[in-house]
Amino acid sequence: MTLPERRWRTFLIVISSLAVLTIAGCVLITLGDSRGVAINKLQTLFPDASKDIAGLVVASYREYRADTVRWSAAYFGCVFGSAFLSALAGVLLKLDLLASHQSLRNDLAAIFAAVAALLITLSIVGDFQRKWLANRIAASAMENLAYEFLDTTQPVNRAVVIAKIQEINAARSAGIVGESVSFAKEHR
Repeated sequence: MTLPERRWRTFLIVISSLAVLTIAGCVLITLGDSRGVAINKLQTLFPDASKDIAGLVVASYREYRADTVRWSAAYFGCVFGSAFLSALAGVLLKLDLLASHQSLRNDLAAIFAAVAALLITLSIVGDFQRKWLANRIAASAMENLAYEFLDTTQPVNRAVVIAKIQEINAARSAGIVGESVSFAKEHR
């Protein structure tokens, strides 16, 4: 194997390793979501009379947290993926080890730049950040509502809890679609 071939293979191995490490890091971050640990223990503390409605609040919390993780992965995957590919495109154009493969170097740089532009466009057009934030805020509101069930000095008013759940859902939906909360409440 000639020296340029070894350099080329080394380059591909380094780039592939960086891509694998980036993907693995994103997966570990989304799988390692430590939010909600307290709420799992909280369920054992709910008074028996309110376990059913409290369970609904906890189930909604879990759904919103799962959606938060997914939208976070989509948003930050696009943002960091775009930054990584943009930087890689620039580096590719300056690498001397690919000087003998000018057309390959230019093609790879163009592909990386195009994918980077598509990722950031997808993130903006899909409004992943807003959807991530809407679910994060709704999950936090549901978590706080779950803590209210621990107050044993007052009986649980199911109508009030249901109204709060509806408010949280309306605010979440409004955040996801980009409408005002009052519009969401009027059309639920």
